[in-house]
Amino acid sequence: MRIKTLFLSLVVTLLASMSTLSASAADYVKVSDKDGKDTYFALSEKPTVTFTSDHLILTAGSQRVEYPLTDFRAFAFANQPTGIGSLDVEGNNAVFTFGNSLKGEGLKAGSQVAVYTINGQLVGRAIVSQSGSVEIPLNGQTGVFVVKSLSKTFKFIRK
Repeated sequence: MRIKTLFLSLVVTLLASMSTLSASAADYVKVSDKDGKDTYFALSEKPTVTFTSDHLILTAGSQRVEYPLTDFRAFAFANQPTGIGSLDVEGNNAVFTFGNSLKGEGLKAGSQVAVYTINGQLVGRAIVSQSGSVEIPLNGQTGVFVVKSLSKTFKFIRK
């Protein structure tokens, strides 16, 4: 319960500070896990953050991603990573977006990303390009999916 209260306070503080940001407002919500790896979610998708007793839930449009509270350290508003130099070589600052496909950027070239249904069925798999990006079509499927990459494993819901 104490962790949930701490995170709710953090959310309120971050949202309050959002109203005072200047023209250089942040473009993303950055979620940092306990190992210091970051994942970015576009603010243009109007994400909302909620909590259950043991999960942080990020909802953006019809997409929903859940993080166990024990697996992440913080989340904050951040500017869009630009240029190869701002992305970690190991892919620790990966940016994932969802739509008709799962898109990832800032990943380690040559690594593999896979999307599975909650039942363990493979939806798609792809090798990260030399530019550090990957795209896996979801073929109109909806439901709960698990994404596995070299540096991240998370689930999201597509309605």
